[in-house]
Amino acid sequence: MTKMILTDALIDELHAFRVGTMARSIASLRGAFPAAQGRAIGSGFANFVGDGSPLTQAYGIGHRNSAFDLAEIDEFYDGLATNWELIVTPLLRLATQAGYVPDHFETVLAQTAHQTTVEEIPGIEIEEVTGDTTDWMKATEAGWTESTELPVELSEFSHVMGAYPARNYLARVDSEPAASAALVCFEGKYLFAGASTRPQFRGRGLQRALTQRRLADAGAGAFVQVTAIPGSQSHRNLQRVGFQPLYSKLVLFRRGEPAQAVD
Repeated sequence: MTKMILTDALIDELHAFRVGTMARSIASLRGAFPAAQGRAIGSGFANFVGDGSPLTQAYGIGHRNSAFDLAEIDEFYDGLATNWELIVTPLLRLATQAGYVPDHFETVLAQTAHQTTVEEIPGIEIEEVTGDTTDWMKATEAGWTESTELPVELSEFSHVMGAYPARNYLARVDSEPAASAALVCFEGKYLFAGASTRPQFRGRGLQRALTQRRLADAGAGAFVQVTAIPGSQSHRNLQRVGFQPLYSKLVLFRRGEPAQAVD
């Protein structure tokens, strides 16, 4: 396995990928969520795809010490959202003074994809979903909400996820939708996203098989990145298939009125 070094060039590639995919996604998401909006801010990007949605976030503000104004983020979200994520590392003091509060850390992992064979598991079928994404959305929502039952009615967020410009994958157990995942491509690079498994199907290797399928589809030599909560089962599983931790980022949330600045 080739060791991946977090060089300045790689940092800029990761930043460009994330900002580029956020900007590109807005037009696609408007079909499922007409109010979707986005704006470039200080070398980063802010988007809105629903109040309280984990996809509503500002990313990359102040990259490489570029000029920025945190007030522009408030201006963008004014009248749209009551809370949103700010994912950016160099502005912690300014952000906390402006009313952002730390929520959690995420680790960015990556690898150069190798030649991958998808493990065959009896009774389990891995498919790329094209056309009707209803089963994919239902499996995704059930996993994220910790429900053993598939939802009868899909939430607005599930419809947004189904409309996101990505390749969607579904794992079925004895033909029943059990786990889901997605593969985002931008300018020849890839992001693994959307991993979700219904509670009763966990521990059967479904996400491992979905990871193998996405690595195989990305192709040997492709640069692939993914985000996971440090120390989580997903984090450990990703390392087992060759992903290497590059860095951690702090996710802040904006709630309520800005705090009074302290000199």
